[in-house]
Amino acid sequence: MNNLLVERSEHVVTLTLNRPERRNAMSRALLDSMIDTCEALRADSFARIVVIRAAGTDFSVGVDLKDPENAKISQAPLGERRRLLQLGPRLMAAVQMLPQTTICALQGQCLGGASCLALACDLRLAGSDLRFGMPEVLRGMTMSWRSVPLMVEHFGPARTKELLLTGRSIDAHEALAWGLANRLITGGVEALHRATQDWAHELSATVPPLAATMVKDTVNAIANFRTPLVHMDTEQYLVAQATEDHRESVAAFLQKRTPSFKGE
Repeated sequence: MNNLLVERSEHVVTLTLNRPERRNAMSRALLDSMIDTCEALRADSFARIVVIRAAGTDFSVGVDLKDPENAKISQAPLGERRRLLQLGPRLMAAVQMLPQTTICALQGQCLGGASCLALACDLRLAGSDLRFGMPEVLRGMTMSWRSVPLMVEHFGPARTKELLLTGRSIDAHEALAWGLANRLITGGVEALHRATQDWAHELSATVPPLAATMVKDTVNAIANFRTPLVHMDTEQYLVAQATEDHRESVAAFLQKRTPSFKGE
């Protein structure tokens, strides 16, 4: 089964994460497909809006810890591991560098790397069942993907710390109040996707594409001005990944038990 579906309707291109049997957990193949597709779309002058959505009940539960290709990263030599860990930042950059306006439709669980992907988009619609969070700290990891500056811009320092320190998820109403979601859509996934497509087609027909690109570039430049300051987030992730607490938290997660942390 194709893990990323690409559909076109007039000036709207829709990318659908298509691993519903794994709750759209982001495999290495899915990440590669997303990056390649976004890079190809940069040269597509006919497309004006890119919709990013997901099949099934959840947008995505984040990076697939059971994916063999992702598992290889933790076993690779340090230099190779550091190179492979640039996949997330590359995806963030690929989405943000799209000249088209991006709209993300979020339903169910949207966690970890999937939350980063959502933040990289320009506009977001939230289904009423949305649970958005960054639970990396509960796995003994830090947040990478160069996403923290975007979190600070969207939520402010205190709320960003709350999300990253506690690993808790916010619901759809909080997402709207915190400025994550532009609109809250009730009625289930089909209603969410229908509302997203309607908005995409409305924007493609009523907003001049060149002006939209310039607005996006300006806002992204302001929102990302702190990004060079977090160049070390990959190194922090590598250090955290080497701790005993990280190994214990991942083992506990896979074994469905409560972890026992030692601060080591």
